[in-house]
Amino acid sequence: MLRLAVFAAVLAIAFGAAVIAPNLGLRAPRPIVRADDPEEHMSVPEIITYWGYPSQTVPVTTQDGYILQVHRIPYGKSGPGSGKRPVVFMQHGLEGQSSNWVTNLPSESAAFIFADAGYDVWLGNMRGNTYGMGHTTLDPKGHQFWQFSWDEMAKYDLEAMIDTVLKLTGQPSLYYIGHSQGTLTMFSKLATDQTFAPKIKKFFALAPVGTVGHIKGAFYYIAEYLGSTIELLAHVFGEDQFLPSGTIMDTLAAFFCGIFHHSNPLCNNILFLIAGPDSKQLNATRLPVYLGHCPAGTSTQNVVHWVQMVKSNRQQMYDYGSSAANQQHYGNPVPPLYDVSQIRAPVYLYHSDYDWLADSTDVNNHLVPNIKPEYLKGNTQLFEFNHMDFIWGLRAPAEVYQPILTIIDDDSKNSRK
Repeated sequence: MLRLAVFAAVLAIAFGAAVIAPNLGLRAPRPIVRADDPEEHMSVPEIITYWGYPSQTVPVTTQDGYILQVHRIPYGKSGPGSGKRPVVFMQHGLEGQSSNWVTNLPSESAAFIFADAGYDVWLGNMRGNTYGMGHTTLDPKGHQFWQFSWDEMAKYDLEAMIDTVLKLTGQPSLYYIGHSQGTLTMFSKLATDQTFAPKIKKFFALAPVGTVGHIKGAFYYIAEYLGSTIELLAHVFGEDQFLPSGTIMDTLAAFFCGIFHHSNPLCNNILFLIAGPDSKQLNATRLPVYLGHCPAGTSTQNVVHWVQMVKSNRQQMYDYGSSAANQQHYGNPVPPLYDVSQIRAPVYLYHSDYDWLADSTDVNNHLVPNIKPEYLKGNTQLFEFNHMDFIWGLRAPAEVYQPILTIIDDDSKNSRK
C-alpha cells in the first residue's frame, strides 16, 4: 500500500499534478521563528567583512573555460602576524556554495574558527552555483553551459582552484576540508590523478560520499520510481539548470514532511529534501540565513549523475545513456569506475548513521575497505549528525572542527621542525 502511494506521488510529480502524499512517520516539524537577519541577502565577502574579518575574492578559470570565484579569509581577528600561514581549503557540497562555511556565528562557523586559529582560509565554489556562473565563451542561458556533472568538477574545478591557491600563497600543499559532494569530487580526483596527491597534506571528509546505495530522501525516490533516464528527468526538473517546479516541491514536501509541511521552511527547500529536513542541532534563528544562500544551483545533468549512482551503487563516471555515446566519451561502452584504492593522500572520515545522503553503511562498505590502510588515517562515526549538521550543526565546532584543528596544528608544528 505504501509503495503504491509513493508510486502515485512520483507519477504526479512526473506529470505535473499536485498530490497529498502520506506522512512517513517523521516527527512533526518544530515551529521555526522567522528572523530578519541582514546576512540573508549579503554576498559571502559581505558576510565575512560584516563579522570583522578581511576578505578577498579571486577569480579562477578552469581548463574548459568556467570562471569560479574563490573567497579568502587570509587571517583572523588577531591580525596577519608574520610569516606564511598554512592554507586550509574548504569545499562545499551538493547545491552548496562558499557561504556554507560562514553562515553561523563566528564561534560556530568553520571558516572563522580556522582563520582565528592561525590559518589562511580559502573557500571554493563549483561551476553552476551562485559564484560559478561565468565562462569564457558560454552563456548560462544556453544549453551547452549546463552540460556537466561532478565528473567535470573533480577533473577541472578542483585542480584549477587548488593550483591557483598554491601559486598565490607560495605553498607546495594545503589542508583540504570537503563536505558531501566536496568529498566525492576529491575522492574521485585523487583516484584518477596521482600527480595531484602531493598537493593535499591531509583530506578531511565531512559526510563523505563515494557510493550512495543506502541513501534516503528525495534522490532515493527519484531513482526508484523515475529511474535515471535523462530525458524524463530533464522533462521533470528542467533540461539545463536544476530547477524543480513549485508543484514538484509541494509533492516532495508533502511526502517527506506530511501535509502540514508549510510550518517547517526546510521542507520547502530542495537541498533539505535531498539531505534530510530534520536536525537536532540547527540554530533556528539562523535558518533564514541558510535558506537565503542555499540551494545555490547545479545542473540537471549533475542530478542525473547522482541518481545514476543511487541505481548502480557505484562510484562511477557519468553514463551518457548508450554504449555508442559512452564509447565516444570514454573509449569504452561502459563508464569507468573511480578506484579509491589509488588514493595516495592521508584521509580522515567523519560520518553518521543519521545522515540521509552519506550513510555510514555506504562509508563502511565502500570507502573504508577500499582506501589503503596506510592512507586512511581516521574513521570517526558521530552520533545524530544529519547531512547539514557537519557544516551548520551547533555540535560541529567541538566534535568536528576542533579535532581537525588539533590534527592540523600537530602536523604544522612537526613540518616546521
